[in-house]
Amino acid sequence: MLVLAAVRKSRPLQFIILILLFVGAYYVIFPSKDSYSPEELNSILQNKESEIISLKKTELVEQSLKTPFLDQSSYKVKNWDVKGKTIVKNNEYIRLTQDLQHQAGNMFANEPISAESFEMELTFHIHGKTNRGMSGDGLAIWFIDEKSEIGDVFGIKNYFTGLGIMLDTYKNGKRGHFPFVNLMLGDGRTRYAKESDGFESRLAGCYAKDLVNPLSKETKMRLVYIKDGYLSVDFNYNGKLEDWTNCVTLTNVVLPQVKYYGLSAETGALSADVDIIESKIYSLFQPDGSPVESISQLKNLIQQEIDSPPEEVIQEPEDSTDTRHGLRARAFKKKSAKVQRKTLNRLKNAEKRIKEKERELRLKNYGDADANILKRTAIRVWGTIKYLVYAVGAILFVWVSFIVFRVLRQKKRPRTSGLLD
Repeated sequence: MLVLAAVRKSRPLQFIILILLFVGAYYVIFPSKDSYSPEELNSILQNKESEIISLKKTELVEQSLKTPFLDQSSYKVKNWDVKGKTIVKNNEYIRLTQDLQHQAGNMFANEPISAESFEMELTFHIHGKTNRGMSGDGLAIWFIDEKSEIGDVFGIKNYFTGLGIMLDTYKNGKRGHFPFVNLMLGDGRTRYAKESDGFESRLAGCYAKDLVNPLSKETKMRLVYIKDGYLSVDFNYNGKLEDWTNCVTLTNVVLPQVKYYGLSAETGALSADVDIIESKIYSLFQPDGSPVESISQLKNLIQQEIDSPPEEVIQEPEDSTDTRHGLRARAFKKKSAKVQRKTLNRLKNAEKRIKEKERELRLKNYGDADANILKRTAIRVWGTIKYLVYAVGAILFVWVSFIVFRVLRQKKRPRTSGLLD
């Protein structure tokens, strides 16, 4: 009763309790959802997790780069427009900048990307003699509305429209740790401010300490873009197969309808060799051949494959010749039981793997691998109540301590006597 009376009398205490109740209610009403990690989703979209769902991919040859780089007839990089100080070593790399001061180079695919959903894997190497561990300025990857001449933003012109992913190896401003991966979604009117490393226009980013002089002699970057706005960027710094680290994952990125894929680099007072080794880019399709348009669509496809019944025995046409009439007739044969079992086992293994991942998540988040939705909700509610009780108890403890302190301080005050005492 004393506690309730104290709460009724204290407006600040009432306000604090109200805020805590709102916070608790939010986590109960909008609980966190178990889901794939960005790296897992990106591997599925790259079709490297084909036991879960088998997507179709088509290589965009006009935007890809692989050795040998030069066209034998023109001695130019096939399908690409190259500018600046770029050097091509035909069977090894394309060097956008050398380890020399004040260089710039860029290259853009001659044709824009036609796919609305695509994934790209880029292999590059930033290396050179660093000055007290510093090098400059880095490498940039572009998906913008037009090809660019040489400029002062990592080798392209400022005020671009589209997405720039700047692997910045030198700190010009006062904020952050470098090397840093900085994403900017340009609108054609916003300036990239080199003096502050684009801090004001930054969409997202991550620290990437192993970009320069990696032990593996190369770095891989993976980008996945889906039509509905999903954009995810991973890096592989150590050369180990499929050892990806997510940098950023966003869900509201809209690229220009016409988008040119480009690569560029720039050096200033500090420098580095920036080598492009390989780049492969693919459009993404569902198993039925229609484009992948959203992550929710991908999840539905996974669920459909898990829930679908085993394949029925079907007949496949086989050409044969009718010896009596000399005509080609259509004969049929059944799929072997071995193929059916293999298909069924693949679906079962996919379901098992997904369930194992879900169990691991539940064990990590709730302490029980078999927790159902009611139990998970109860655990969340109980956890929220506990935190609320702890918070209210702490507030009351501070409040009571303050009152006791005031009472003790008043008792210690010397009493003064008047003339009438």
